[in-house]
Amino acid sequence: MAVSPIVDTPTIFHPDLLRGRTALVTGGGSGLGRAIATGLAAAGADVTIAARREERLRDAAAGIEEATGRTVGIDLVDIRDLETVNALADRHGDVDILVNNAGGQFPQKARDFSPNGWRSVIDLNLNGTWNMTQAFGSRMLDGSGGTICQIIATIGRGIPGIAHSAAARAGVLELTRTLAYEWGPSVRLNCVAPGQFHTEGWDATYDEGVGAGYVEQPLPHVGEAADIAHAVTFLVSPAARFISGEVLFVDGGLILQGPMSALPPGGYPEREHPRHM
Repeated sequence: MAVSPIVDTPTIFHPDLLRGRTALVTGGGSGLGRAIATGLAAAGADVTIAARREERLRDAAAGIEEATGRTVGIDLVDIRDLETVNALADRHGDVDILVNNAGGQFPQKARDFSPNGWRSVIDLNLNGTWNMTQAFGSRMLDGSGGTICQIIATIGRGIPGIAHSAAARAGVLELTRTLAYEWGPSVRLNCVAPGQFHTEGWDATYDEGVGAGYVEQPLPHVGEAADIAHAVTFLVSPAARFISGEVLFVDGGLILQGPMSALPPGGYPEREHPRHM
């Protein structure tokens, strides 16, 4: 499956839209995170990308600079480790745009989850997002405010095959809605929910047949990484200044179709022999 291309063309937004703003994107070394960072830089923001692997970050920063002409900073963080998160926030106390993109999961039937497997996904996608949100959000509240964008998933119709991640991402959405009230008007918080995007992370995680039903959704094709970058750029910009506590589905209408299974077709044989209660 072809990988969704990184944003490497001029942004559709004005190049000064985010001039004077300082952004940090977690998981910015690859995939959607790199695309988001590229889009923010192309719109004029001063961008830092953060993740656990320095080499990947350096490669991404060089690519973003080539695409946008803007220097991008890098820093290391494990979002599950509160000590490293707080240290990151201390080093970047002027951030007024935070994009919590880092996360991950593995496909498996829920009945087969181990306790450690469940905890690891919840810790990364929910607790890790909370660590970043609290650390940077507190500094925004004590400073000049800001905006936070959470990258979640197409929750609301179930995501068979990644029940742990579905639970965590739903938690992030409700957290975002709650904080939008508690932290407004100083901090705006919103979510972007991607549908099917064949980044290198997607192709490394899921079997080829996963998501083949996208042809039945209203926009019958997979998304491009630029689509997520554009959605995030809009939500953190002044154009969305009256939007907070919302989720923007960027999924080609998948949410209207129903759940997208994270397991390949035929992955649920128990459904073939229903028991009548």
